Amino acid sequence: MNIKSGQPISEYLKTMQPYKDARETKDESRVASIRNTLMLGKKLRTDDLDYLQRHDPNLHQQAMSLSMERQSYEDTLQHSRSKADANYYNTFKLMQIAGQLKQGGSEELLMRTNAIQEAHRAFMRSSKYASLG
Repeated sequence: MNIKSGQPISEYLKTMQPYKDARETKDESRVASIRNTLMLGKKLRTDDLDYLQRHDPNLHQQAMSLSMERQSYEDTLQHSRSKADANYYNTFKLMQIAGQLKQGGSEELLMRTNAIQEAHRAFMRSSKYASLG
């Protein structure tokens, strides 16, 4: 795009507006896609976390919190002594989240629930779970 030296800045901004709108729409779409991934309880890729850090710091903070909680849960499952222990801890964790739902439901609690359930399903497919008594 050529800028004429006599062109008023307002005219330049008007011609650039569609490009700005397209970029903002793309940003909103990517954030929505990342939010959907979190809602499904899936782990985020590093580039998604980096993107959130730049474009939605609040959702980035939520994602980091979810990641730490999920990692802690997975570590606890790895130390289970039996399938019953693993299933008990799953029930305990979900009841803990359900107790917080009574205080007011939120998208974050749904993300937490789905992340815990996804981690538990993955653990149940593992050889570690199969070897438990």
